[in-house]
Amino acid sequence: MNVSELLKEFLQLPELAAMGSTQERAAFIALHIDRLTVREAGQDIGVSKSQVTNLAGLFQTKLATKMMELKRRGRSVSAQYLTLQRELYGQLWALSYESGSNDWDWDGKVGNFKVSAVSREDLAECFGEQSPRFDDE
Repeated sequence: MNVSELLKEFLQLPELAAMGSTQERAAFIALHIDRLTVREAGQDIGVSKSQVTNLAGLFQTKLATKMMELKRRGRSVSAQYLTLQRELYGQLWALSYESGSNDWDWDGKVGNFKVSAVSREDLAECFGEQSPRFDDE
């Protein structure tokens, strides 16, 4: 099963079925699952192009928040939810591995910036702290 099919099935689960407005859900599905253009999605939903991306982004934020809430609170979720969640995360890891992108996986770097490759003085300046002084020792 590909990511689009998994995500579509995931959104139909009882834990997530009532989340977001109809337009938010439709915009998210049109853009991220059905891969419609913003213009096509706007025409299908009946909103302007700028509203489509706003609605889809709002739904995505609600989805992420709900998933984190379900995980954090330890609420009982269906076995199907857990199975689909594992499959989606597995697909995410596979896509990340194939693309060579690991920016979202913390390994001491942010994007192409490696924290350990910067001097302590520069790091202190970045974080608004006083620079360490070596002449006082």
